[in-house]
Amino acid sequence: MKKIFLILTVGVFAILLSACATVMRDSNQFVPIKSNVEKVDIKIIDKAGYTVFEGQTPTILSLDAASKSGYFNPEKYTVIASKDGFQTQTTVIDWHVSGWYWGNVIIGGLLGFLIIDPLTGDMFYLDKEVNLNMSPIKE
Repeated sequence: MKKIFLILTVGVFAILLSACATVMRDSNQFVPIKSNVEKVDIKIIDKAGYTVFEGQTPTILSLDAASKSGYFNPEKYTVIASKDGFQTQTTVIDWHVSGWYWGNVIIGGLLGFLIIDPLTGDMFYLDKEVNLNMSPIKE
C-alpha cells in the first residue's frame, strides 16, 4: 500500500512539475496604463475586435494573456487613447512567452510543454505596463 501511495504521489508531483508556467504564474495579469496627461480616454480592444475596457488614465486593468480561442493562442490588445486638444494615439499591449514555459524543456515536461501550459495560456504574459505619451495638436 505504501508503494502505491508513493508511486501516485511521485506521479502527481511529476505532472505538476511538467507544467512549469501553469504552476508558477497565471495568464491573468495586472497592467497599469498611465499617460503624460491626466484623464486620457482609453478604449481597449482584444484581437477578436471586442471592447474589453473603456475608461480613463491612470488605471490598472486585469487582462488575460490567453486568447479565448485557446490552445497556443495568446491575446493581443489594442489601446486607443484620445483627449480633446491631443492627437489620438494607438498602441498595442503585446504578448511574450514566459521563461517558466521553457522550464518544461529542462525538466523533460513534454506534457506541460505541449498540452497543459498552452491550453491554460499560462505560458504567455503581457507587456508589464503602458505609458501613453500624448502629443498636443499643432494649429
